[in-house]
Amino acid sequence: MEFLNPRSWCFSKYFSLITIFFGFSFSAQASESIFSFVDFNIAFVLGLSLPILLLSVLIRRIIPNPWWYFAGLTLSALGFLYSLLYLSQYQAPALLSSSTIMLTLVGLWAFATTKMHLLDKESEFFNSINLGQKILVVVGLANIAMLWLLPQIDAYLIWLVFGGALLFIYAAYIAILAKLAPEQVVRSVCLWLVLGVFVGVMFFYLHARVEQDWLIISFIACYMMTLVNGNWGLTQQVYQLINDKNVDGNEQLTPEQLFSFTHDPATNLPSYQQAIMRFEQLIKQNSNQSFAVVVIKPRNFEHVNRVLGHQNSDILLLQLAYCLKRAVSQHDYLMNFDFSDVTAKLARLPSLHFMLAIDLNRIDHDKESVISELCRQLTIAVPPAMSFKSFSLKFELCFGVAYTSEHGQSLHEVIAHAGDAVMEAEKNNLQWSLFNNQVSLYTEQQLLRMERLKQDIQNDGLIWQLAPQINIENKQISGFSLLAKWRDSGSLLELDDFIEVAEQSGEVHSLSKKMLVQAFKALFELKKLNIYQPIGIRLSSQELLEPDLADFIELQIAKYNISARYLIIQMSENVMQVACDRAKHMIDQLKSLEVRICISDFDGSYESLRYIRKLSVDQLNITCDVLSKAESGSAEKAIINSLISLARTMKMSFIGTNIHTKEALNHYQLMGGLIGEGDVMAPNINISEIEDWVDNWFKSNPSADTRNSLLDI
Repeated sequence: MEFLNPRSWCFSKYFSLITIFFGFSFSAQASESIFSFVDFNIAFVLGLSLPILLLSVLIRRIIPNPWWYFAGLTLSALGFLYSLLYLSQYQAPALLSSSTIMLTLVGLWAFATTKMHLLDKESEFFNSINLGQKILVVVGLANIAMLWLLPQIDAYLIWLVFGGALLFIYAAYIAILAKLAPEQVVRSVCLWLVLGVFVGVMFFYLHARVEQDWLIISFIACYMMTLVNGNWGLTQQVYQLINDKNVDGNEQLTPEQLFSFTHDPATNLPSYQQAIMRFEQLIKQNSNQSFAVVVIKPRNFEHVNRVLGHQNSDILLLQLAYCLKRAVSQHDYLMNFDFSDVTAKLARLPSLHFMLAIDLNRIDHDKESVISELCRQLTIAVPPAMSFKSFSLKFELCFGVAYTSEHGQSLHEVIAHAGDAVMEAEKNNLQWSLFNNQVSLYTEQQLLRMERLKQDIQNDGLIWQLAPQINIENKQISGFSLLAKWRDSGSLLELDDFIEVAEQSGEVHSLSKKMLVQAFKALFELKKLNIYQPIGIRLSSQELLEPDLADFIELQIAKYNISARYLIIQMSENVMQVACDRAKHMIDQLKSLEVRICISDFDGSYESLRYIRKLSVDQLNITCDVLSKAESGSAEKAIINSLISLARTMKMSFIGTNIHTKEALNHYQLMGGLIGEGDVMAPNINISEIEDWVDNWFKSNPSADTRNSLLDI
């Protein structure tokens, strides 16, 4: 052919350039073609864009990406270069139109990528990004329309206005991006600067102030920077996908597997970990966002577990979860804990707790009113009775609330505090309770007390005393009770006042062993003084009924060579009732060693009488402190009198304790009491002062001296 069509010649020339760009050799045609700087850039854009565009389209189902913006960007770039090279009559409006389309697509591509990977519909930035997209489209279309429909308007000035508007919108986008993904800000700022340079170079080129080569260089730089910025996340995802394939042995999680990993199997609700992940994502998008965490607990569900077992009770739990989820599914102010289910406003926490999260920025009323109304709706959403076969139960709900802005430094801490508020609501029989920071302060103080008590137990920092038991008639010593006291913040506490702290610190077993050691040390000192009277040890906690307690007593008997008959274990009625089986087993072990058993604070309960009837108890302690203020004919006095009469009728040895006034002593003696313990007869003594106290007592009461006489047991 002698003459070639210009367009077919142009296509042949660019095809040759592309093949040269990729390393292929078509030397005959290439040598005959003369390539300009614009031709090289057209070939460069085609050669670079087509493979990336093809890859983006092929992997769009695996990795979602807005490939259509990239395709439009490439077409606008080719249109710009084509207009620059081949158009003469309408070159300026064609250049400005293709540049407008390209710059608009740059912004739309960035916005679309952010929406696809960093935002969801509940984010406060979602509407801002949508608005930015709409403004970009309107400004771009308006600019193109004025270029072609209103030729009398200064197109160069319109270009400058459009460029300024674009840069302003993109700067606002960068400000949002700094809160969502700070690691992407540097690349976005670089692109913003390149866009600004291109807008300026185009303006000066239209005024013949800049050479064409500089316009092409700024345009290609803008195109390349957009390409890098837009495909950066896609490249990372492809790289991550390849790594995941290598790590997982080319295995992918199915939707069913992903659901099972992120949801609770019993209720099909989002799990605790899923809720935390969702929480962190939303707070990362807006650090100023504030939530009210509401933890829900069915008060009486533990009864269901005991009656039906866990497997069957899970069916009732599923029914409850469904009712609660349905009741809150339409509340827009509640956080959605699932990425695929917009109605997943309820999450399952460990144990029997559920969780809601109220977005306080999306409510129009007082937050306490909203919380109260929500709790009311959830309460009435539960049916009057939920049934499983023949079993029926009415669930009673209680709620605990904590605010992310006030009640914790982390989400885990806030949720835990809401759980503490649930316990407070359950304890005080309230519908819902707000977490009180004073509770946290009290908890910290309790932890400090536990640590101090633990150190004092380990370092022998407790105060050990003996309470003498005296015969009222002849002042003879009938025995002692071991008292453990602990000095806490300047106050001297009795055993009953700090036994709970010992239980919480896990040192109650060590405390019981310390008590036994001190009792045997005191018995050893009394033995040296020829005083053969028993010492009682009070076990006021069921945690003290350790299986190896009898073995430890046996070791102390062998160590100090003292008969077990001189040791009395005092068990409270509460311990016998709460830990009935453990107490029975402990009594059997102790009786086999000939250790005597005493019921302290005897009040005539059935459990105590049952042990007395079986002859497992050797002594009764009757608390007489109420006699100090008892009036003649009072109910308190009648109760003590009946207990003493009961003990005498059953021919049981008994001791009146806590006799601290003469009035109480007189009442006790008139009722037939013989042996008493209290300040009015003999104050408590330190173990280290036994010898001096014994000498002084016998000097004051010579007839009470029974030294060298063995206890008749």
